[in-house]
Amino acid sequence: MNNENVKLLRNKISVPLNIALELLKKNNGDIELCEKEFHDDNIQKICDRTECDYETAKENYKICNWDITKAIERINQKLVIISTGKTTDSKIGFILWPENADGEAYKTEKRNDAFIPAENFDLILKEFQSVFPLRNPWNDLVEDEFDIMGSNFFDNKTCREIVEKINQIKNEDEKVQTFLKEFLIWLNDKLVYADYIVVYGNL
Repeated sequence: MNNENVKLLRNKISVPLNIALELLKKNNGDIELCEKEFHDDNIQKICDRTECDYETAKENYKICNWDITKAIERINQKLVIISTGKTTDSKIGFILWPENADGEAYKTEKRNDAFIPAENFDLILKEFQSVFPLRNPWNDLVEDEFDIMGSNFFDNKTCREIVEKINQIKNEDEKVQTFLKEFLIWLNDKLVYADYIVVYGNL
């Protein structure tokens, strides 16, 4: 193995000697191909860890100066936006997040809150309204209706009732169907462990 090629490759990418030798052997000493394979492998690792698409992983990997750990952290800290795609720039809507029985947000590697623009939340508002009146777990007061300008607390069992109601929504619009599917995926994922789902409206 050409020692000069090993040195050149390790100057371009930070890898242990054994990895550098393995890459050079696999790519017949072509440093450019070694570098490409190294970065492609890292981008795939980012995709696997964050469940994002290739282009998102590649963009954040580049922004973070080829640091895989920082790229993963950067992607994981982005707020999840669930919408029909027509109102992604809207700042008016509802933020949802899971809490435990003590009213504390869960500490997770990946951000577990989500934002839904108001006009998209309208598609499922009736389903949330239908489970009222509800008892607020923190002040023990009965709330008669959904608060579009404040916090609403839904226990796990009530959320599962809402899931069933949303599953019954009929809509032929493909974008609406995708929105409902993405929201249910997000909600069901949180209901595996969450005691409550908080829905906060900023209307």
